[in-house]
Amino acid sequence: MLDVIDSRVAFKKSTIGRSKMAATVRILVRGFSHLAPRMATKVASRIFLRPPKSAMPLRERWWATEAEEMSVLYGGGHLAAWRWGWGGRRRVLLVHGWGGRGLQLGAMAQPLVEAGFDVIAYDAPGHGLSSGSRSSLPAMADAVGTMVRSLGGVDGIIAHSFGASACTNALARPQTTPDVQRLVYLSPATDMVGLTEQFTDLVGFGPHIAPRLRRGIERRFRVPFEEWQSLGIARRMHHPLLVVHDREDREVSFAEGEALTQAWPGAELQATEGLGHRRILQQPSVVERVVSFLDTH
Repeated sequence: MLDVIDSRVAFKKSTIGRSKMAATVRILVRGFSHLAPRMATKVASRIFLRPPKSAMPLRERWWATEAEEMSVLYGGGHLAAWRWGWGGRRRVLLVHGWGGRGLQLGAMAQPLVEAGFDVIAYDAPGHGLSSGSRSSLPAMADAVGTMVRSLGGVDGIIAHSFGASACTNALARPQTTPDVQRLVYLSPATDMVGLTEQFTDLVGFGPHIAPRLRRGIERRFRVPFEEWQSLGIARRMHHPLLVVHDREDREVSFAEGEALTQAWPGAELQATEGLGHRRILQQPSVVERVVSFLDTH
């Protein structure tokens, strides 16, 4: 499912442990959600809006040594960022998914620099080295807009998973749309309603908690949940879009990328096999296809 769901899998593995204990905890959580639904909804919301953090692997550390570190003001804090290449005639922004880091897309950097692009990656609010410990789709969408404006516009955006949804929501705003030329979505997540239902089921809350969770998030951000759905926004988009999605992706269904491609006017879909949700970010053939698409004049 989504990066959010993957983070709950990590939560389940690290906190609950073995499957027998997991089943017991799920029963207790389910009982708690029925006895105290209001309290359960608050707990669910706190978990849902707190992205997990993990150690940075060696390959990302290496990609970071080849980049210049940056810091971009955002709200009362900052967004940690990295830049490869200086003086390129064009700019590409890398947008990671929920619980991810900008450097996860680092395999794209050098090939893009060689094609004449400057490449900028960043950690979203509450992620990686950026400020805060909580995040949300609105916050991640705001961050996309902040980065685009700070760069004076970009010629391309490459977004992964939940980051694609954040990018789509950012592009729905007039102040962002004119400043972005072409898009690449890798394993894009689109179904935010389904996400809440998968989340509450995975963690162990009863199915009645999912709509309560959505209503609470709507009140918090003052935006109807349905307005975050990428498919509805996609029908109004005009940016050239390439979607790359693996048929065996177990975190974000291939059907989501397929549906987005069908809804987005003129979008292209490239299906891959055996790369899953994350190896797709480093596969040389995928990188080559992405660079070729963005390098179209």
